[in-house]
Amino acid sequence: MRTIRPKDEKDDSTSAPNSVPNLSRSTKRRCISSACIPCRKRKSKCDGGMPNCSTCTAVYQTPCFYDVDSDHRRKAALKRDIEALKGQNDALGIIVASIRSSTDAEVAEIVQQIRADEDLDNIAESLKKNVMLPERPGAKSAETELSNFIGRPSIDASGVVKHYGHTSSLSLVSDGEHSPMHLQVSEVWTRVTRDAGFVEHLLKIYFCWAHPYYVLFSKELFLDDMAKGRSQYCSPLMVNALLALACAYSDRPEARENPSDPRTAGDHFFAEAKRLLNENEASNLTTVQGLALMGLREASCSRDSSGFQYAGRCVRMLIELGLHLSFASASDKISPTELEVRRITFWGCFINDTTWSICIGRIAQLPRTAISLDLPNVIEQHEQKPWRPYTDYGMINIPGAEQPTLPTTLMRAMSSLSEIVNDTVFMFYAPRERFTSKKLLDFYARYTRWFNNLPDKLGLREVSTPHILLLHAYYHTVVLHLFRPFLKVDLTNSKVSPRDICTSCANNATSLVGTYRQIYGLRRVPIIATHILLSTSIIHLLNLPNLSSAQNLALNITCLRGISANHAFAIRSADIIMALSRQWNIHLPSEVTQIAYDLPPEVPASLQDPQASGNGFTYLSSVPDDPQQQDNVHTKDVTIGLPFSAVKNSPRPFATPADMFWSPFPDHSVPLQAHEQNGPMDISAMLDVPNNGWDQLSRDGFRVAQLGDPILSPPAYSHINGHWTQT
Repeated sequence: MRTIRPKDEKDDSTSAPNSVPNLSRSTKRRCISSACIPCRKRKSKCDGGMPNCSTCTAVYQTPCFYDVDSDHRRKAALKRDIEALKGQNDALGIIVASIRSSTDAEVAEIVQQIRADEDLDNIAESLKKNVMLPERPGAKSAETELSNFIGRPSIDASGVVKHYGHTSSLSLVSDGEHSPMHLQVSEVWTRVTRDAGFVEHLLKIYFCWAHPYYVLFSKELFLDDMAKGRSQYCSPLMVNALLALACAYSDRPEARENPSDPRTAGDHFFAEAKRLLNENEASNLTTVQGLALMGLREASCSRDSSGFQYAGRCVRMLIELGLHLSFASASDKISPTELEVRRITFWGCFINDTTWSICIGRIAQLPRTAISLDLPNVIEQHEQKPWRPYTDYGMINIPGAEQPTLPTTLMRAMSSLSEIVNDTVFMFYAPRERFTSKKLLDFYARYTRWFNNLPDKLGLREVSTPHILLLHAYYHTVVLHLFRPFLKVDLTNSKVSPRDICTSCANNATSLVGTYRQIYGLRRVPIIATHILLSTSIIHLLNLPNLSSAQNLALNITCLRGISANHAFAIRSADIIMALSRQWNIHLPSEVTQIAYDLPPEVPASLQDPQASGNGFTYLSSVPDDPQQQDNVHTKDVTIGLPFSAVKNSPRPFATPADMFWSPFPDHSVPLQAHEQNGPMDISAMLDVPNNGWDQLSRDGFRVAQLGDPILSPPAYSHINGHWTQT
């Protein structure tokens, strides 16, 4: 048998010391945290070599790769876990910061969301717009500090937030100016009266009839501060301006400066508001709100110039305060409540400014493109508060009238509509490009999309609330104004007829105001109704002697006479309609002339019987246009009693392309010319066409409509020295 011998070892003294360490290294296997994927599948030993293990490279000669997320001991996985914990910590930080800076009611709402097992990340995401986490400490360069200051709100020593753009340096150092407080707890809100019951009565009337349509401030915060003597969301200026406007809706003698003269309603409160404004012109939220209220009151009194100045001052002040900008991610010093009040105030003033611009035919003071602020949040608790009609005799019972108020839902709808109106006004009065029929139809499509996307709760019912009726009437009125300059033209590539659209809108708006009158009466209708009636009456006037137009015109005049009890501008509107009839030599229906000249305005009365009419004229509903019925309308001239048949239609040919477009008077303000900024406002300028530009107008999608109407036909022209001049 062969014996097994031991391995021959070299007798080398130099290698002996290294033999033991080499043996120990070869027998010890390195521990690895995870094997590569191929070795796992083969269940072979892996040395964890990076980027490729030796087993895959030398033995199997296959690609080698690792799954870094499979082992939580690896650095990448640990980093991922740290990021997840950091995100969760940020969410908790946002929630805690919100609870620290919110009111008790807001804290209760946050706690309810947490108790409802809602995802914390979702809760934090909804609160992130209002709260900003504290910045982590660290070294910052001067450039970083400067970039952080630019565009951020500046808060003065009194806590008033102001905005300075990046071209200004006024926000780099905190403003040390102290804005004087409007009120001390020991003072009263108004010096006009000490009758708290009367003030409460006016507040109820205002919040019933005016506030749901003109939401300029938070009703809940205003009343809470007023009751507790706080001045953050209430001020004497604001209170007196509100009471001055509310007096127009009351028949009580104490609502008038001269108890025997209804025309002085609210004058004493308005004088006090002006005194307070002159004494303290500091910019803050309540002053913005007070200026908007003062502008509405002046418009109601038919002082449009004064009202326009107050409205303009209101817009300039809100720009100074940066109300049109979103400061949610720029400062942690503004509470969620104040941010929400800023949203309500801005959008209410934006609606007010846009309404002013469409009513007086002037450019809006703030373009839509300058706005970065979100719409107000809908608080369901406030939305569901019931609306009930309130008069000088207290609450009245109208079947079906008690419904949710929906103030924020309606405000959001009005805001989105006002954005379209704002673009329309800039297109008319500050055009930057040629106007074509396609652009006209694009705007019309935007309006119809808005109308079709209205929430169901803002739709018309058998008995709708007053503010919803006015919302729909206002929509038809702004669409009417979109098409009214184009009454004398047709669109070459569309079946849409500007005159048909105007007639349909006028009929719909008149019908809605008539419904308002039937259900609630017009004693306490907001001022916007006068503009709606004036705009629609001009279209009805053009469509005479059509029977439906005659009936609607009679209804409009009736409504204006009724509204004149609380809005003096209604009398001015009726006078404009009568002046147009004389200017155009239109013979009015006998019902219209009787209402306009023979009868005094409706006597102010409470809403005890809203179905009753003050002058005995019943509501005339619109009927289909039937030419055979037109002869049955009893009409006469205002002065000489000629019938309609005596009016001769003698259309004249269009002398220039400008004559294709229509305005009530030859010198009436209509859209501004894009290529001749120094010229008069004229619709042809918006189209940017020369006098002989018939071909260009055709390319823009317009053609002459076959109207045969002497009112819509142009005046006679003669050609002198190469220019068209009116003879």
